[in-house]
Amino acid sequence: MGYYMAPWAAEIQSPILHPLVADNNFEIKPALVKMIQNNALFHGLANESPREHIQRFLELAGILKINGVPKEALKLRLLPYSLAGKALRWFNNSLARSITSWYDLLNKFIT
Repeated sequence: MGYYMAPWAAEIQSPILHPLVADNNFEIKPALVKMIQNNALFHGLANESPREHIQRFLELAGILKINGVPKEALKLRLLPYSLAGKALRWFNNSLARSITSWYDLLNKFIT
């Protein structure tokens, strides 16, 4: 089955147009992803606040610093890991490369 899905998977592009990073060898550790998912997971439910989610996400993402990698690039890479359910479907159904900056993502996410 994996063989048949390969061409389709190759066509998938992220909704985020990631900024160029001078040090393109940085790695987001699985422990960081797990920490975000355990402490700042947003499903897009009626009882959840997108603003509160972003505030909590920024608190967690703020502890990460990688030399040569702008904070905006890190936040753009990490935010999708904090989404689940309806919120993740919204993100995945956004047009490819339609999110061009952190502020663009915030605007689309909160409205």
